[in-house]
Amino acid sequence: MSTPLEDLVRVVSAARDQAKTLLTALEQQGHPETSRSSALYLALVSLRKRLTKEAPPVSAVVVELEQILTLCEGKLARIKPDIEDGLRIARGG
Repeated sequence: MSTPLEDLVRVVSAARDQAKTLLTALEQQGHPETSRSSALYLALVSLRKRLTKEAPPVSAVVVELEQILTLCEGKLARIKPDIEDGLRIARGG
C-alpha cells in the first residue's frame, strides 16, 4: 500500500511526463501555446522535485496544484485530470 505522498508524486510525475511530450510536439509545430505548455511543464518539474526532496506542507501543494490547473486549457486540457487527481490526493480525499 502506498502513502498519499507517494500517490501524489506518482500523479505529478505522470502529468509532468505528459506535459513534456505535449511541449515537444507544440515546439515542433511552432504552436502559440508553446510558452504556456513550457510553464506547465516547468511548474510540474519543480513541484515533483520539492515533493521528493522536502515534502512541502499540504496546503502549499494544494495552492500550487490549483495554480497549475489554470494552465490546463486548450491543448493542455488533457493534463487536467492528472492535476485534479493530485488535488484530490493532496486534500486527503
